[in-house]
Amino acid sequence: MRDRKLLFHNDARHYYIYNYDPPFRLEDAWKPVDELIGTGVDTLVYGLGAGPTMFHNTEVGERWGSHIDSFPEVSAWRAYENIKSLQAMGLDPLEVLIDRSREKGIEFFVSLRQSHLADPSIKDDVFNWQFRIDNPHMCLKGRGKHAFDWTYEEVRNERFDLLEETVNKYDIDGIELDWVFWPHFFEDEEAPLKSDILTDYMVRAADVVAKASTKKGKKIELGVRVLPTSEGNRAAGMDVDAWIKKGCLDFIIPTIYQDQQIDSDLPFEWLVDLTKGLETKVYPSLHNQRKIQTSIGTNSEVRASIDHYRAAAACYWSKGADGIYLPWFTWPHGSEELNILNTIGDYSLISDSSKHYVVKKKDELSESYKYCSQIPAKINVGENAPITDVDFYIADKLDVHHRSILRLLIYDTTVHDELKVTLNGKDLSVQDAWRTTVGFTHVSLEFSDLTGGFKEGINRLGIVINSRPANLGTDLPRLDNVEVLIKYPEPLGSL
Repeated sequence: MRDRKLLFHNDARHYYIYNYDPPFRLEDAWKPVDELIGTGVDTLVYGLGAGPTMFHNTEVGERWGSHIDSFPEVSAWRAYENIKSLQAMGLDPLEVLIDRSREKGIEFFVSLRQSHLADPSIKDDVFNWQFRIDNPHMCLKGRGKHAFDWTYEEVRNERFDLLEETVNKYDIDGIELDWVFWPHFFEDEEAPLKSDILTDYMVRAADVVAKASTKKGKKIELGVRVLPTSEGNRAAGMDVDAWIKKGCLDFIIPTIYQDQQIDSDLPFEWLVDLTKGLETKVYPSLHNQRKIQTSIGTNSEVRASIDHYRAAAACYWSKGADGIYLPWFTWPHGSEELNILNTIGDYSLISDSSKHYVVKKKDELSESYKYCSQIPAKINVGENAPITDVDFYIADKLDVHHRSILRLLIYDTTVHDELKVTLNGKDLSVQDAWRTTVGFTHVSLEFSDLTGGFKEGINRLGIVINSRPANLGTDLPRLDNVEVLIKYPEPLGSL
């Protein structure tokens, strides 16, 4: 098995085929491969169309736009016409990319979504497909509304046929089955009881991939995207433990959709433990955004910086990841993006580089899939009030000269509060912290010169308000953000 360290996902649409007016030139069609040449990316993971329908010359599935006569927006129309323009030249869009990846020495995987939420009654939805339009009775009715119910054999066979065709027809190096895009396969109350259905499917998938590998005389890797926690997967009917024990998987990608916050504390250690001693690899996904406070009660997502990527990647390596998976990334790639791609796949290149750790904020969708966060966190008020604890991971060994900063964002506090903050059980001086009001709702506290305060591994922050003005309420104080900045000296160059 190849020792891959950095996998890059391209969903075939948003940073590719949606952006170019037809006809597609080969120089345009090669872009997902060409933009990775010379970077630290080992493997391109390419999405097979939009999920329900394909962008390539499938004979068993449906092709993009085949169920509609016109397109509601230009991006979808561009995709359709660009595909047609390649086919008019006698080319299969998927083979164009495979051939280019071979030429440039980049490993090529494909990704196949297993579920989608298109409403079968909306026939002109570009994300719909005829199979769903014709079979609304096979769709879920509850929380996963419009997704197919995998209790039906016809539903399982529709996806399986695409899998079987892809591994036999195309010269791919691996295939990823994406169980996370819309992780609903049964009605919620039935899902844990029907996990054997998905396990049987995975056993069939592993068998067909193994047979294709034998026929081609090369190993084709089979992997899955799953939810970040064991509890979330079990609730959805995915018995990942069984998939591993039955030898179905070459790699596993714990991830989540929509909530794109970078998370140094992504809880993937359970997968590292389950795969210990096995050849199955764990490639946790590293996301590309963070949430910042912008106005009263709102958060805005902004792109993560190279220091955020270094912090999260270092944590992943420290906690036993076999590689790092990038499901989203800033596009087009500028100098900072290229620096990220060239360094985060090698821990030795980032170990003593500056980092910016951020504790992930709660997200409603993630919480519904058992992927929970610690903040915002209520700050208790009272002489004997319990301390609110927030745990976070630091990957730095902290054995060379550095500066460290702890930055907190607190809602509804005043300088007249008797605020107590601890780090790993030791009191921090709130009076000496740099205090800045943020609007009229928040206060930022910055604790500097904390050398010796942090440690490699899990750190614990404690916070409580022991007293405050008698005529000020006690229900609102809240910890909204926790950040840690580790800075290492860097030469300034010649004067």
